[in-house]
Amino acid sequence: MVRFIILVLTLISMGNFVYASEAGSEPKDYYNFLTKKTIEDFNSGVELYNSTKDPAAPVIKKGSGNYYNLVVKKNRVRFTILNYLNDQMYVNNKLVQISTFGLKNTTVFNFFISEAVAAEDELDGDSTRIILTALGSLSGKLEEVGMICFAACERTAKKNNKAKIYATLDTQLEDCNQQMDAQSDTLKKYPTYQMVSLLHSTFNPEFTGVKNLFQKVAEANSKKVKEFMETKLMVNKNYKTCVEVITAGTVADGAYNPVDRGINVLRAGGATSVNVEEEIANAQKICGKMEELRMCLVNLKKNLNAINSIKRNINKEGYNLPIENLPNINGIER
Repeated sequence: MVRFIILVLTLISMGNFVYASEAGSEPKDYYNFLTKKTIEDFNSGVELYNSTKDPAAPVIKKGSGNYYNLVVKKNRVRFTILNYLNDQMYVNNKLVQISTFGLKNTTVFNFFISEAVAAEDELDGDSTRIILTALGSLSGKLEEVGMICFAACERTAKKNNKAKIYATLDTQLEDCNQQMDAQSDTLKKYPTYQMVSLLHSTFNPEFTGVKNLFQKVAEANSKKVKEFMETKLMVNKNYKTCVEVITAGTVADGAYNPVDRGINVLRAGGATSVNVEEEIANAQKICGKMEELRMCLVNLKKNLNAINSIKRNINKEGYNLPIENLPNINGIER
């Protein structure tokens, strides 16, 4: 993605040079060469993007009439090279200036593609709230908004609580990945060594932290989640997506989808649109980590099922190996 953005920067500068030079005396063949080179490089850039993109990101397809097409959250986006160099795109057949969305030419691809990744891969709102509640219970003492806490006090409490929760997210994600790697490694080696004692166990002391997280997720019922979101993060709406939950109460609240309800905010221009973009980008990073943590927990259970299956087969031969279980996490499994 970074290489593609760099290419776009190059193409824009090349395009600007061609237009600026047309009034000069350079030979016609020189312009033809630059135009041909720009098109070739742009096509190469699209091919590079398609071959190295995240699996969840949309494919950019070359259509008829020199148009490039992609679909983002059910929105049809198309543009020609000339459109792109002139700050234009068609969204659902409506010609839109990229800059009216508060975006620079060099970031528009990243913006649209980030939207698509979120649409395909992002945590839903319910799972987000459950994970936040579980992480919050492992984050030490969080500040609570009481009867005498308003405005600036609420913002400060929310900011401090978020910082603690996101720090816990990082440590829990690292711990979970380590345990998952250990599980996977022993399962991979088992066929060679045939030693059940080498299989990674939830009884191991190092597994305690992840087991606690499983327990907190299991305990996060509707009542606890609602109370936590309202008193610790000041969120009282049931947003449908993770980014909407994370950006609640910020300048980007309600501005996640620029084509629909957020268009007025993004058109505000100046610092507002930049802040919206930054808030959304930051939320997407956090949501990416939360989705990774969710998948890690799901995979830990799958690995444990595989380990238990091995034990059950051995127990059929007269052994009495313990079958291990983890707390229920149906709330975030899908």
